[in-house]
Order: sequence, then structure tokens, then C-alpha cells
Amino acid sequence: MKSFGKIFFLLTILTLKICLAQNVQIANGWHYIDGKKFFVKGIGYETHTRPAQVPWVYKFDADLIRFDLDRIKNAGFNTIRTWGAITEEELKLVEESGLKILFGIWIDPAGDFGSQSFRATALNQVNAVLNYSNKYKCIIGYLIMNEPQVAHIYNAGAQNLLGLWQAVRDLIHQRHNGVPVSFSNTIVGDYISTDIFDFTAYNAYIYNPVTISGSHGYAGYLSFLKDNRASQKPFIVTEYGLSVSPDTPGTKYTYGGNTLAQQTSGNLLMYRSLIDAGAQGGVVFQYHDGWWKGGNEFVHDSTPEEWFGLIEFASQNDKYGSPRPVWSAYTTYNKAIITEPKNEKIYGEQVPVEIFTTEDVRSFTIVMNDSTVLNQNVSSNYFNGSLSLKLIEQVKDLELTFHFFDARGIELKAETISVLCSKKQLQLPEIKMQIVPASLNPGSKNYVLVDITNDSLFTIDGNRVDYVMHPHIGFDEGTAKSKVITLLDNKYSFTDYFDIPKETKAATFGAGFTIKHGKFSRRIFTQLILTHGTWANPIKATDVITHIDKFKNGTNESIPGIKLFQNSPNPFNPETTISYSIPVETRHSAGGGSSLKHITLKVYDVLGREVSTLVNEFKQPGNYEVTFNARHFERSREITSGVYFFTLKAGIYVETRKMVLIK
Repeated sequence: MKSFGKIFFLLTILTLKICLAQNVQIANGWHYIDGKKFFVKGIGYETHTRPAQVPWVYKFDADLIRFDLDRIKNAGFNTIRTWGAITEEELKLVEESGLKILFGIWIDPAGDFGSQSFRATALNQVNAVLNYSNKYKCIIGYLIMNEPQVAHIYNAGAQNLLGLWQAVRDLIHQRHNGVPVSFSNTIVGDYISTDIFDFTAYNAYIYNPVTISGSHGYAGYLSFLKDNRASQKPFIVTEYGLSVSPDTPGTKYTYGGNTLAQQTSGNLLMYRSLIDAGAQGGVVFQYHDGWWKGGNEFVHDSTPEEWFGLIEFASQNDKYGSPRPVWSAYTTYNKAIITEPKNEKIYGEQVPVEIFTTEDVRSFTIVMNDSTVLNQNVSSNYFNGSLSLKLIEQVKDLELTFHFFDARGIELKAETISVLCSKKQLQLPEIKMQIVPASLNPGSKNYVLVDITNDSLFTIDGNRVDYVMHPHIGFDEGTAKSKVITLLDNKYSFTDYFDIPKETKAATFGAGFTIKHGKFSRRIFTQLILTHGTWANPIKATDVITHIDKFKNGTNESIPGIKLFQNSPNPFNPETTISYSIPVETRHSAGGGSSLKHITLKVYDVLGREVSTLVNEFKQPGNYEVTFNARHFERSREITSGVYFFTLKAGIYVETRKMVLIK
């Protein structure tokens, strides 16, 4: 055993044991191809959308497709992804190339899902494709729809969409047995459960929405999706990339106007981040520019959608195109995909090492603090092992630099992974968020109450907290806010609100901050996803909130006569006045006499826990005021800043309002 400072390393080689499968198998959350674990190194590809071409006018050029597929394969990609179904003569070329394909079948995501005619047309379309596609082993998954939007699902019916998905899935399972099925979702559809599908697929870009660009970060939100939408199945990012459309470049990655350098750095950042998030593959968008997308296939206009290509064309007559700088970067990066260890991850004294390599990689080393801690030969395209550490320090941040070499010892790639290793179980900082009301409030406000708890082992980067609201209206990125905080006893709480657009049917609220320990950093985040009403219930995930029963008027009727007024002042600190009126109608007669209904006025926190009883007695009809003082609590029961409810009950009638305490 060789010592390097305070850390000792011992390499343990692990043997991967899997059962051989017929071509494609889903097991342990991964694709397996002919019994071998498979990481999707994908690229979006269209066969006849070069300059002066449009996808709906078919033109077959076998030599050109072969050229493209060879170029793609030589850059280290192993999979192409399509949106519409390619023809059998095209699919045959994919099979011959040795590449795999995520096979798209375009079912209109804005279709009338409840229409028998639409459903029959979709099933006939899928059936016609399966007549030839089911003969090809290069297909490792079907993608049956792309980016369905909230408004379309709301109008056509979530139950109708679910029925269509199930029918198409069952047809594919029946006719192409063993090949998994999914659809390409987007972050707008984060509320959708993927339980009925065999793998989970999302199109995800670093600049939109604010849950990615603000609260969570790219890796953070993808890790939420992996953990909550694909915990037991493969998770593939089926689109990511950056457009280099002509525009004024900014300092951040955006939808368009990125420089060539930004395209290179941003694409590789998303690639690395999706791996760190636990994805089983990614598909960069896309192979070449699409001149047709702006409406004129003969002109390369400034529409950002036309400029995502890794290959560009000089003119209409440029048949093959030229690689942008990002192409070379992918050729290098694809040499070795390090799926373990992962950035932002905390390990014990065992650090797993898992790498998918290309044929030309024959050895690699791991270097830490200028010392080589591992020198390993590679005999296949997959390595699975571990580093056993003996830590002297309880917690240690490590930077592990991997160097990959060919048979001649020439370096092909280098990459550094930053991790934290600990001998003990760590209590990570946390962030909690509550939404008031807990059901969406379109056309009005939803309040957010954020509670932060740090641990002295970590610092909060810039003392900054980001919090956001994504309204799921088309590709509206949403609203992002931030706050610089000052911790008191490693805690901080604050309250704010978001205006909710009146057409909102679903929204995601998120909050997050970055912690640091030495060179190690990690994003800490939380999120709540809400729908307005129950329209999404047939397809929504279990963590999605539709309403809160605790403060719902139990009669679902107006409350005649009773008036509970908004407290004043609001927000308040420490004292506020609550006014209410009790009408004569609260009296009722019994046994020839009259009695009064019992009146209660109570304060609750956002979890529905009772904070204070302000009134609990029989009341004569009339107007009343009562004072609520946040200081009138024992120290052990001291209430914090945030949103609270006060609820008036009089017989069967209930009314609730909210108030905000700011200390």
C-alpha cells in the first residue's frame, strides 16, 4: 500500500455480473445491449433536412447518410435520435453502421387525444412503422411523442392522453417485443408521471426554465427528475445543446446568440452535468443546422432554432458541411465517459470507478495532488472498480484527475472530478419551502416561506439563495429572484411571493443555494409542483400537489352574513388586528328558545398545525376585533417569520385568510 499524504489508496477491481439478454434489456436502471451495460452517447439526426430541404419532402441519398453515420461514429457517438420515423431503407443503413437508434414516431403532441379519428390514425401510423422497424436490432427505444404542452393536455384531456399512450405502448410491446418505449418530455412536463413507460426521457436546456437556470442548476434539476421520475429505470436526456445564431453574445448561455466557444463549453457542461445527475445517457441537439426551421429552407436566417448544429453549411451547395469547434470537443470527450465518481457527490472510504471507453483507450491513470494513485490498463470498453481510502481526516475534499491513453501512450483525454469523502455520516445543509396557499392561485399571488439550515462544515456560496416560479405556460422561463442572507445560529427564514399568471394550469416553485467545503461544491435545493385543480390527476406524479384540504371551505358555498376581514397591518411585526362580524343568522331556535352558535378563531401555520386560539366561546351577533401578538409565546414555542392562516368557524360555516409575519 502506497501513502500519499493523509490518504491511502487500494484499488479493488469489481467484476460485473449480468445475465445475457436478447439484444436490448432494461435492468438495474440501465440499458443493456447483448448483455453489456450501455451508456447512450447520442446525437439528434435528420436524414434529409440540409439546406434547401424540408423534412416533409422525402429524398433518399444512401451515400450521404453513410457519410454522416461514419462521421458520427468516428466522433465517439454510439446512438442517433430521430423525431419522425425514418424509412426502412434509412433504418437499414443505421443497422449496417453499427450505431443504435432512439427511434422517433411523430404523434402530434397538440392533437385531439380524445378523438376516435385521431387515435385510430395514430395507431395506424405506428402499426405501419412497426411493419418494418420490428426487424431491426439497432432500435434501443421508441419515442412516441415530443414535448406535449400543458395547454394542449388540459384542452384535450389528460385521461385521453393517458389512454393514447397506453395503447401505443402496448402495440409496440406486442409487435416489437423487448424494445422499451417512452416519450420525450420537457421540463414543462415535470408534473407528469412516467410510470407507464419503460424508460424516462427529457429534453433539457441549461437556459430555460428558471428551475434550471436559477434554483437548482442543470445537474440539480436533472437529479430531481432522475430520483423522482426515473429512480428504477434508465433516464435519457433526449435533447440538450446551444444555438450559435447571429446575435449579441452575452455572459450567460441563452437560447440564441452564443459564441462558438460558449457552444463548446456549454454543451460539454450539460453533458458532464447530466452524467453527474445520474442519467444513463444524453443526446446532443443536433448533428447539423436546420435551415428550414425559420420558414425558408433556402436561407440560413437568424432564427436560433436553425443554429444548434455541430455541423454547419457554407451555402446551399455545401453537401457535407464542416464541423464547428464543438465537434472536436465531443470527439475527445466521448473517448471516456466517467459515470463514477460524480461531481457534487459525497462518498465514504470507498470511491467507485466506472468508465465507458472507446476502442482506442488502452489505459488510464488517476492523479491527486500531483501523485498518481492508480495506473490501470483497459482491456474492454467498460471498466468497473473502486478505490478504497483510509482517511485520516474526518472529511476531505478531493480532486481526482483522470488521464486516458492509447496503445502508444499518447494522452487522448483528461478530466477532473471533484468529490467529498467522509469517514462519518454527514448532515447536509437543507432548504425547506412552503407555498401559501398550497393550491395554485392563478391571477393572484402565491407566497413562499423558505427555511434554511446550514452546517458549520460548509459555507454558503455568496450567502445567496435563489428562488423561482415556473408557470408551465409554453416555454415561458418563469420568474427568478435571489436574496443575500445572514445566518443566525446557522438558520435563516424569509417570506416572499410570486404573481401567478391567470392562465397558469401548473407551476413549479423552487429554491436553492450552493454549499462549499474547500474545493468541493454542491447545490442544495427543493421544489414543489402544483396544478390548478385536478385536471392532471390521470397523469400526474405522486409528489404533485393539487390542493390543500386543511383550509378548504367545507361547504364549497359562499358564507352568508359572516365576514372575516383581512388582518391589519399585513405583513406585521409583532402585532396585528383581526376583525370579524357575526350576523343574526348564526342564531338558531331549539325547544322554543334561542341559543348562539359556538365561535372559534384560530391561527395555523402552513402545515396546518394550530399556533394559537384567539376566540373559543359563544358570541352575540355583532362586530369584533381581536389582537394577535407574535411575541406572546413561550420561548420554546416562539414562532418564526412566515405565512400563517387564521380561520373563523361559526356552525357549519368556515372562512380562512392568510397573514404574513416578518421579523
